[in-house]
Amino acid sequence: MEIKTYNAAQLQEFILSDEFRAMPVIPISTPRAVSHIHNPRAEANDALLIIAREAGKMTGYLGVLPDKIFNEQGEACKCGWLSCMWVDPEVRGKGIAKKLIGTAFDSYNDHILVTEFTPEAKGLYDRSGHFRDLRTSDGLRCYLRFNLHEVLPKKSARYKTLTPILALADAIANVPVGLRLRLTSAPGPGVVFEPVDMIDADIMALISTKSVNNLERRGIAELSWIRQYPWLSTTAAPTESSRYHFSVGADRFENLFFKITDKGQLKGFLHLTIRDNHLKVPYAYLSEDLIGDAVSHITDLMIRYRLNMLTVFHPFLVKHLRHNKDVFIYRRPIHRRYIITKTLDAHISDHAMLQIQDGDADCAFT
Repeated sequence: MEIKTYNAAQLQEFILSDEFRAMPVIPISTPRAVSHIHNPRAEANDALLIIAREAGKMTGYLGVLPDKIFNEQGEACKCGWLSCMWVDPEVRGKGIAKKLIGTAFDSYNDHILVTEFTPEAKGLYDRSGHFRDLRTSDGLRCYLRFNLHEVLPKKSARYKTLTPILALADAIANVPVGLRLRLTSAPGPGVVFEPVDMIDADIMALISTKSVNNLERRGIAELSWIRQYPWLSTTAAPTESSRYHFSVGADRFENLFFKITDKGQLKGFLHLTIRDNHLKVPYAYLSEDLIGDAVSHITDLMIRYRLNMLTVFHPFLVKHLRHNKDVFIYRRPIHRRYIITKTLDAHISDHAMLQIQDGDADCAFT
């Protein structure tokens, strides 16, 4: 078995190669590869993609997102987030996933984190003996309208044939919901949420003061990169969609930046993403006294954009949505687990102070 790693230059060459174009299964989509190549925290020799081959045929792959995490003293430590692992079903059970992960350990000096993993992958990570739990973040998925025709087919293939019936049921159920939403008051005057195209020095100064305990401490370069190089394309090539085992495209994908001012004074910053009819809050830098205004702005945005779902893990936002009456018809608790290698965890001494934003790892890209 051959294990090969690809740095940024090698990855650029690979996605333009005849080999990549001819592969029946590809190890990375073009938008993801381009985003990896432009990662401001990636160094020239960082392994971004790991591929296993047997007799020239790809048998598995693993993506790695280079990053830095920060401890309470502001000291940075280089690391990598594991992302998008796949092993050919015909050769599973031969230790390929173990070898891919082992290569990632070697490439990043055992400084590895993982989130959004399957139970099967978690078992593999546990058996490696390298990891411990870092955090389980408690979040909410809030539903503004009925959308069973979108949710259920993703959970089970048996619902796909029922999609037209579910869509009709949603449309009927949403008639009174729509009437109620029309009567919902828009956010009042005072606190202003202004859309911005870029992060200026004033916004960055505010972010810096409100992110001293953040795990990743995103800056202008990182937030601009996330916005400019998403992993989902609204014009994704159909051939890549059928050849890649993870998300490639979306009917709609937008990154929205908002600066928050009160009486002309800069008070906060929000980074929101819209994927089809789903809103997320990758990054929120604001004090607790602005949470009510932020929720009002988010719900008004969802109404105007005709969005159905909100997913949020930010503790202030979750607390407000859990304990205050709002326009959502249903709220469901969700959880996101993070694990970290024991070697990297030694870099962090005060876990209680640690703050993980919703968009950390690769969660802001999809």
